[in-house]
Amino acid sequence: MTKSTLLTILLSSSAIGLAAQTRLSGKIFDKDGQPLQGATASLLSLPDSALVAQADAAKDGSFLLQATKNGDYVIRYSSVGYATILSKSYTLSGAEQIATPLFLQALAHTMETVNVIGKQASVRQYADKMVVDVEGSVLAEGNNVLELLEKTPGLVSDGKGNFSIQGRAGANVRINGREMFVSGEQLASILRGLQASEVSKLELVSNPSAREDASGTAGIINIVTRRNRKRGFGGDAFVRAGQGRKFYGGFGGGLHYKVNDLDLYVQGNTSYDRSKSHNLTERSFFNKGSLTSFQQQYESKQLDDASFHSVRAGAKYEFSDGGILDGSVHWMKGNYKPYASIEMDTWDYPANIQTERALSNNRFDETFKNWTFNINYINKYEGEDHFLKFNFDFAPHGNDYNNRFETNKFNLQTNTKSVTGRTNVQDLSNTTYSGRLDYSKPITDSSKIELGWKGTYFYIKNDVINTVLDQGQWLRDDATSNRFQYTQHIEALYAIYSGKYKRIEYQAGLRGEYTFIDANQVTLNKKTDQSYFDLFPSGSLLYNLNDRNTLRTSFSSRIERPGDHDINVFRIYEDAYSYNEGNPDLKPEKSYITEIGHGYQNKLFTTLGISYGRDMINWIVRQGDRVGENLSRPENIGRYLNYSASVMYNQTLRSWWTASHYVNAFYNNYSGQIDEVNLDSRGSSWTANSRHTIQFKYGLRTEVALYYRSGITTGPSRTDKRYGLDLAAEKKMFGDRGMIKLAANGLLRNANPRLVSEYGDLKVFNSDFPDNRKVLLSLSYRFGK
Repeated sequence: MTKSTLLTILLSSSAIGLAAQTRLSGKIFDKDGQPLQGATASLLSLPDSALVAQADAAKDGSFLLQATKNGDYVIRYSSVGYATILSKSYTLSGAEQIATPLFLQALAHTMETVNVIGKQASVRQYADKMVVDVEGSVLAEGNNVLELLEKTPGLVSDGKGNFSIQGRAGANVRINGREMFVSGEQLASILRGLQASEVSKLELVSNPSAREDASGTAGIINIVTRRNRKRGFGGDAFVRAGQGRKFYGGFGGGLHYKVNDLDLYVQGNTSYDRSKSHNLTERSFFNKGSLTSFQQQYESKQLDDASFHSVRAGAKYEFSDGGILDGSVHWMKGNYKPYASIEMDTWDYPANIQTERALSNNRFDETFKNWTFNINYINKYEGEDHFLKFNFDFAPHGNDYNNRFETNKFNLQTNTKSVTGRTNVQDLSNTTYSGRLDYSKPITDSSKIELGWKGTYFYIKNDVINTVLDQGQWLRDDATSNRFQYTQHIEALYAIYSGKYKRIEYQAGLRGEYTFIDANQVTLNKKTDQSYFDLFPSGSLLYNLNDRNTLRTSFSSRIERPGDHDINVFRIYEDAYSYNEGNPDLKPEKSYITEIGHGYQNKLFTTLGISYGRDMINWIVRQGDRVGENLSRPENIGRYLNYSASVMYNQTLRSWWTASHYVNAFYNNYSGQIDEVNLDSRGSSWTANSRHTIQFKYGLRTEVALYYRSGITTGPSRTDKRYGLDLAAEKKMFGDRGMIKLAANGLLRNANPRLVSEYGDLKVFNSDFPDNRKVLLSLSYRFGK
């Protein structure tokens, strides 16, 4: 089905005549008067109590219900862990009414050993996204966000800043809705520096609407940071310490002040990381199918000096006319200094003779600084759906690399020794400017239109100086030293029409993006310009079969543009035998995603999906310039197909025991031709996550999480299975103001996850032994309100 055909179908469906409707709005709070986001308000007709409409409460607790005809109705209020309540009856007769504010009471069940206060499910499925609760999780304590994402249901991480959603590679990672515009390794550094304790929730949007940027061929991972929700003045402080193969820890805290229409907050933390790991890599080099050389590499890596610092501050003011002005700043700094020792043995075939032994010492010194400045304003008119938003982001980022390795090579045939070495010094900076306008206006009582514009300007500068060790002297390597500048400018417009007809909710959208890219190899005095325009249709349908069952379907088209690191042709050496370089001829990759799903009682959710991609960008490891060397370079893979099925079930086993289960099975198929080498890589995979929360009396709560991930095919590579068991407990103290937490990650774990990659004349096997068994103890205290 073509994009234009699908768009015609979706727009045609939105032209169905709508009956005049009447509206009933209100707000839901908990017993303390705090907005109860995610609580459900269901509109029931009288006298048959048939479900007419349903809505989830927004951040401020507000909801809006619409009825197709006049009559008598009641509202059923419900939320996991809270008592279900029916409102008084309302007679609707055309004009919008405001329901009396409702305060839900938490369920409490006292047993001889257990005192339970329920909470919403840790993993929740909505029509357009899956949400993972982090703020309410005991297990999140002590993890950085990179580790947190590696254990999130539906996600697969390679540990280097690249993520897959339901087996589809190319997920776009954002923080509070803002794209990062950094490479995989840079993103990994930022996520290591961001602590899970700073995160409120994770949003996995596998099929985004036209409102969102089209980048990210697998969808969007949005990391939502914590924000003050309490009134008055208060704050919190924490300290934590952990032990893996090395000792690590951190401390931090925050202050907030919220009174009348003003809300101020500041939060900061410092963490220190230590670790010790090792891995085994075997490379087999072939010539016309015959083995010619074999390498076995053992690497021992130690991290003795890594520190990460983060400060977030913000202010929000609500005007009397309904307008809201919100501003924030986020500063992060990290320093990462691992060092590694490598033993490399080389054999020649078919003689099966060991010809060389090499001993290397690698030292890395990497520092990053990241700023994000944000200001946004929303002007609300009549009703929640009539507003104008303005948003501006300014985000400068810098990375400094000073890496060095020296290698002693022993020729076992001639009994001679040689010494080689390299340094790689990079001064990398990038700056992002982004502005957007969003306008929403109801057309009828049951439909609205959304229009928007976004402009993004991204500039990067990378100065690289490499030196080589030649007869005891360090000399500049002009062949790899370079200056590289990269500019990406995107202008986007979108339109979305959404509405409701009886039990059907629908949305049709179209986004257009104009892209201009300027890559300047200053050293080579060579410029490459690209400009192109793309249309990205999207649409969704939600059908409420009854008050227990819903059906949903969605479609979107996505793009992944080559980044600066993808097209920079100059080489970066990782060690004496491994290096990587960019590919200036890369084309943007595109994908088309379709999903259909079913929901039952907001507890059981099933989803089927198909994704088709072309020109997929994948880093391919192949034989280097000389036998025994390997080169990593990105290429466009011709075609990609993904079939996926997932089931999520939120279960209440006992009144004091809740659980969330998630199972995802998928099949990946990559096919195409790269450098006259045919690629036909396919494989099925499945993942499973099960998280259990048990609430005891005296403020004691425990969480247990089990996860399993089978082998996964990505391009020419396939990873082996991974699994683990994590356990955590928390205890409230000092009148619920204090908290002590104990977490054990990796009680049961796969100690050596493996990977196999085959391309052309090179086959690579890697077995990793990461430092992923850790025990952590933390103390926190909340003061004020």
